[in-house]
Amino acid sequence: MRAKASYIIIVLKKLLAGETLSELPPAKNSNQYFATIKKHGIELVEVWKPNLTNSGTHKERSLHQTIENIERAKKYLEALQGVPHKKPFKL
Repeated sequence: MRAKASYIIIVLKKLLAGETLSELPPAKNSNQYFATIKKHGIELVEVWKPNLTNSGTHKERSLHQTIENIERAKKYLEALQGVPHKKPFKL
């Protein structure tokens, strides 16, 4: 379970940094990590691209750039990293 969470953390950090990903090299099946992220309500832009070395295709994924979606991704990342949720300051 811990290894899975660490891969999701890596993917979320890269997506939040604006990277477009088609795979996560150390992971054996990166598609499961993207599916887990989407199950948490985080929207990804997925585009089919042709492979450079053969006639197949692959998906490139990036984070859908809305304020709500970015905040959702940040909150999920914080939860995975064990950062306590910040409560709004009240007077």
